[in-house]
Amino acid sequence: MTPQSILDFIKETVEGTHHLSEGAIAEKQENVSAIIDSLIDGNTVQGIGVATKRSPVGIKNKDAGKDKTMIEFALSDGENSADCVIHNCGSKYLAGGLDNDTLAKYDRLLRLSIAEGKPIKIEGAYTNLNRKRLFIVEEMELADDGSKSQLNAEQIEALLALCNTEGISPLDILTDDEGIWSEFLADSELKEAVMLYCLSPYDKNDMIHFGLITNPGEGKNHLVDKVIAPLVRCRMAGTGKLSTFAALFGAMSSDDLSSIELGLLPKMNNSRIVFSEFQTMDEDVFGEMLNVMSDGFYSLQKGKMDVTRHAMLNMGFFGNPPNYWREEEHDKAEMLRAFGKYTLPIISRLTIIFAKPVLNDSPDAEDLIRMKIMANMDKKSQSKSKNEELKMLRTFFKEYLLYVSKLEPQLGIWQNIISSEFIKIQNTEEFKDAFAKRSKTDNRKWAGFLSLIRGYARLHGRDILHPDDVKAGSLMFQKSLSTLTGLIPKSSLRDGIDFDLLELHGQLLKQFDKGMGQGCTVNKKRARAIAKSQKRGKQFETLLKIKLSDGSMLIEDLGNGELLIKRNWGDEE
Repeated sequence: MTPQSILDFIKETVEGTHHLSEGAIAEKQENVSAIIDSLIDGNTVQGIGVATKRSPVGIKNKDAGKDKTMIEFALSDGENSADCVIHNCGSKYLAGGLDNDTLAKYDRLLRLSIAEGKPIKIEGAYTNLNRKRLFIVEEMELADDGSKSQLNAEQIEALLALCNTEGISPLDILTDDEGIWSEFLADSELKEAVMLYCLSPYDKNDMIHFGLITNPGEGKNHLVDKVIAPLVRCRMAGTGKLSTFAALFGAMSSDDLSSIELGLLPKMNNSRIVFSEFQTMDEDVFGEMLNVMSDGFYSLQKGKMDVTRHAMLNMGFFGNPPNYWREEEHDKAEMLRAFGKYTLPIISRLTIIFAKPVLNDSPDAEDLIRMKIMANMDKKSQSKSKNEELKMLRTFFKEYLLYVSKLEPQLGIWQNIISSEFIKIQNTEEFKDAFAKRSKTDNRKWAGFLSLIRGYARLHGRDILHPDDVKAGSLMFQKSLSTLTGLIPKSSLRDGIDFDLLELHGQLLKQFDKGMGQGCTVNKKRARAIAKSQKRGKQFETLLKIKLSDGSMLIEDLGNGELLIKRNWGDEE
């Protein structure tokens, strides 16, 4: 449990009564509901959100003045969207007109918001133009609320000093079962993985992508609702409209064919998206995500337009094994089939992945989970002080995570230790079988290894790396690696073999193998015909070229039109 001295410090900091405080921590977040609610009364209100589309309109009207401009745009908080206007028309035509310099300045802010997903704050009021009701913006500025912490360096130092006195770390508080995790039961490695995911990326090398694949009913959405969303800026993209290409990446504006509306990915720049039930998404969407996961941006072409959108974010893929998967009937490798033909490229880009049927397999887990659910349902009747304490912790650590996400702990000071740790992992059979192809290591794994080390330093509030950070990052990396190599045929990772090949090979064995020896014989024409009937003719030809680790062919040509199809890929049984 978090010591009372630290809880007192956090309370005083949140309320603004601590001597290091510059004021109470304000609850600031993207919200356009006040704009929407003011439609009827027309009161002057404020809103914060991300501009999602921009449509300039030329105005020719004697009351407006010569050669005037109206710029229509939408402001979104992720849940709701408000249609707004800025203009330089005369007051006889429309109230709230801006001078040319101010209009140009606000237009630049709009374009910046669209391009980089930066939130803006606006102020204005509704008015009428002919038969249309328009929200006229009179004030606009960048909103720092999304990225700038309300904590200062002195407050962070005071927290770290208190933690040192009490013999705990900030990460201990972030993973306390009686605090932030009081509404969700998880083991220590999952809690740490989630906190790493909650760091905000401001560089492509700091992106932490998180895969979580478990049976239905394990509480993945509950994890987002009760732990992640109250702490950091995060959106869920599930099935349906929120997971289409247009919704994620952007689409041509229906109002202006020269502009492209902002998709969810750039809207959430420098934050997080969780793809819930990702196994139901169109697999082609995964293909478009690959560059985003690696580079933090993407290009979008529409007609003659070619635009770049910033999408520096942590992606979370939370989902279930395929519907047909049964632990007692299927190989565990099948749990990862949800990524389809993009399984291996996606896995290469995941920094952390946990794939297991249940999130907590301790003997008393079921009873503990039931008690936790009951306690959550009784939350309203719990002591007021306990609920206020949880709210206080969330408020404080939301600002803490914003602050530490911008720390820059240098890796070079412990270069030898870091390299030594990675080489030890690299030299294991697990790693070589999974990620070494043609004697060349997947450098994304090296980059992911480094991002975990830096992540642990940040969670501890350190801008100077400590050997403990190296150790913790290495352990998390190895836990994730063991999950992968335990679920996927190692040679498939090594050789870049996708699940379509694995599935075709398995189907051929199932149809022709009688359970005798190390494989089965089959007529070549018949096997090819079966593959073509499944539209897998190219995969069949690929299977014919695959060599096993001992140098022999996976499928040997016996002559006379007969093939010998071997049972496995050379992995251990």
